[in-house]
Amino acid sequence: MMVDDTKRQRATEPAVDVEIAPEVEVERGGFALWERLRSPRTLISFGLAIAIVIFAFRGLNIDVSLTWQYIRQANPWMLLLGLGVFYLTFPMRALRWRLLLRNASVPIDAGRDTWASLPALIEYIYLSWFANCIVPAKLGDAYRGYLLKHNGGVSFSSAFGTIFAERLLDMLGLFGMLMLSAWFTFGAHMPDGTQIVFGFGALLVVAILAGLAGMRWLGPVIRRILPRRMHNFYDRFEHAALSSFSPAILPKLVLFTGAIWLLEGFRLYFVIEAFGPEVATLSLSAIIFVALASSLLTALPITPAGLGVVEGAITVVLTLFGIDKNLGIAVTLLDRLINFWSIVIGGFVLYLFSRRK
Repeated sequence: MMVDDTKRQRATEPAVDVEIAPEVEVERGGFALWERLRSPRTLISFGLAIAIVIFAFRGLNIDVSLTWQYIRQANPWMLLLGLGVFYLTFPMRALRWRLLLRNASVPIDAGRDTWASLPALIEYIYLSWFANCIVPAKLGDAYRGYLLKHNGGVSFSSAFGTIFAERLLDMLGLFGMLMLSAWFTFGAHMPDGTQIVFGFGALLVVAILAGLAGMRWLGPVIRRILPRRMHNFYDRFEHAALSSFSPAILPKLVLFTGAIWLLEGFRLYFVIEAFGPEVATLSLSAIIFVALASSLLTALPITPAGLGVVEGAITVVLTLFGIDKNLGIAVTLLDRLINFWSIVIGGFVLYLFSRRK
């Protein structure tokens, strides 16, 4: 059973000034993952995800027995390759995050067995993805910031600033490669079903860029709006977010980000190859497009990691390429077994035994 690992600490910590209470809630009060999992908001989001899945199966008139037959015939070795390619992204994400942390002057020690070693950073990222898979609204990002604070004494706001910078890189890289793969796949004439994906992606990019621009040029205005007790929190967040990037490390950040999203595309490539020639006729650009569209939809905050929404939407996108809907849902389910359910299962095991949770 999951427990809040911070409750024991709260009883022994000294009282704090009420002026910094909002910051203490995360930085010193902790992040109660088990309590958030049991919250009404999380339960409602899972209920919504189940409703979406049922609606999608009925709306598409899915033949469950035929879908199961497709799944049983999939090549397990290709699926294992897809799983391996997907898990290669975690050390790459950790290396990229370490670059951002160092550039933001976050005090980390790169020693082999320290709280900020590469294995430790991979563990924080994996646990945060686990949290994102079981609670809505991307709260796993906040959990990752707390893990860095809990294990290394780093300010939560500084850690979260670098995570914001990482999300900006991911969104720009994802949306850019999505547009490029769509151009090679469809040319200038995009199918009707893809407009929602592009619209949502463009909205996210604009929102994140607007937030970054607001911090850079409207800092004094933001400080006047925020309560005084939040100023120190915001100052550290702003400094970390804005100083994470520099011309010296930008090429490495671009290289890591591009490699991560290409690997996400090859994850789906191997899943599709597992079904043989019936779907293997898709071009690589089309496969990358579908994989990146899937990743983009996981950012929807209404369900954990886009659960339900992704399954239905990606099945519809695959049918745009002429793939039978039953085969399309089989591909989608096995792909989600890799990039969602493997994290739920593996993350749960890691959470039970991790000393850093």
